[in-house]
Amino acid sequence: MKDEYIIEFYNEVKNSLEGEYKIILEPGRKINEEWIEYDKVKWEIEDSMKDLVQKLVKENKLTLEQKILKLYEFICLNYIYDVNVLYFFKKDLSDPNNIKYIAVDWYGRIVGSQWIENRKKHNRRICYEFARFYAKAINKLITPNDKVEAFMLGDRENLHYVVGLSGEEYSVILDLDDFNNIKDLTRLKLGLSIKGIRILRDNFGKFKKTLDNFNKNKLEELPEIIKAKNTLEGKDNIGYFNKVLEILNFYNLDSQGFFEYMRAIIESEGIEIEKIWKEVKNVEEKRYVRCLIFNFNSKDYLLDSLDKTLKVIDKEKLDKKIFVFKPEENYYSYYGG
Repeated sequence: MKDEYIIEFYNEVKNSLEGEYKIILEPGRKINEEWIEYDKVKWEIEDSMKDLVQKLVKENKLTLEQKILKLYEFICLNYIYDVNVLYFFKKDLSDPNNIKYIAVDWYGRIVGSQWIENRKKHNRRICYEFARFYAKAINKLITPNDKVEAFMLGDRENLHYVVGLSGEEYSVILDLDDFNNIKDLTRLKLGLSIKGIRILRDNFGKFKKTLDNFNKNKLEELPEIIKAKNTLEGKDNIGYFNKVLEILNFYNLDSQGFFEYMRAIIESEGIEIEKIWKEVKNVEEKRYVRCLIFNFNSKDYLLDSLDKTLKVIDKEKLDKKIFVFKPEENYYSYYGG
């Protein structure tokens, strides 16, 4: 019966989202559709989540929907997005009218045992990894009476993956690391509301009610940032950016969360940014974080996501051994994790 929910979900996605999508399942199923892909890696629950999953399986006072959000919150609070994957994207210039990026398969998508062991040493993950273990964890919570299933939804170009949830009563997209916005991985660390869950169908409002209850009394923006915006925006924009930077440093965000939040603030002022990369030194693997440069009032500024600073620079004098402007023009083999 769950097969029909997957087919229904795919049709709902086609009618709701732009672009072309596919559904990824664990090996062993027998749905033969051109939009179905079977994963090459066995899905496993991350060790850090196993105790929580076992606890939630035995918990009778919470609904399945509440348990699903408990897992969502746990991942957002305990993991960070591994931006290093974006460094290894390749730019496809074969069609000048349709320049696009291509994700490399070996970074988190098609991996071996050594990669999996290396990932246990830290909490950085990419969307494919999140979707794998989150879907697996949700399915562990589902009882024979729950007519619903979790799986993976991805775009055809392999650039982003999320969890799809479809059943008799609702269908939902769970995206904790939204590619284009401030991720819930970042928002929930700041105590803000969930933004990355999209409900496609909810016959009785069950999932929406659970999500609304989770978000109750949670803000969409930090009050300190709202105050800084009201006080400084349009009067002293660099002062405004520095104040936001100071606020975010108080919360001790990871470098990627810091970058995406500051980028959103800077771009909201109509300022064009240039993304660059900074190498992380003194680590076992080759790793980079995103930084950005922008021009304001005839001065160039560097937002350093690793040091979490904003300073005036001479762009031409940036150390090219540390900062990389166009990584897609290089080729780096990578077998770390």
